[in-house]
Amino acid sequence: MNNKFLASPLPALLAAFAILSAGTVHAAEEDVSKADPQRWYQEDNSPKGRLQNLNKETAAAYAEALQACKSMKGKDAAACRQQAAQARSQDAARAQRIFKDYQGDAPAAASARKGTRKPPHKHGAMPAAK
Repeated sequence: MNNKFLASPLPALLAAFAILSAGTVHAAEEDVSKADPQRWYQEDNSPKGRLQNLNKETAAAYAEALQACKSMKGKDAAACRQQAAQARSQDAARAQRIFKDYQGDAPAAASARKGTRKPPHKHGAMPAAK
C-alpha cells in the first residue's frame, strides 16, 4: 500500500525536475554575438571621426534591413530592398550634412573664444513647413 502512494507522485516529480533543470540550462546560455561594439567606447570627436562613425552606423542599419528582407519573397522582397537602399542613401546624405556642419563649427568655435557667439547646431533639425 505504501508503494502505491509513492508510485503516483514519482512520475510527476521527475517531470517537474526535468522541466526545471531544462529551464536552468537554457537560462545559462549567453548570446555574445550582440555585444557592444568597441567603437562605442573609443571617443573620437573630430569631424572625420564622427563621419566614419556615422558611415559605420549607416552600413550596419542597411545590413540589418537587408537581413530582414531575406525572409520575404518576390515583389515584397524587391520593395524591401529598395526601401533599405533609399534609407541608406538618406542616412548617408544626413551624415554628410552633419559632417559639413561640424566642419563649419571649427572656425566658429575659434571665434567663440574671442567673445563672439556661435549659432546653435542644427544637424537633424526638420525644415520649417511652408
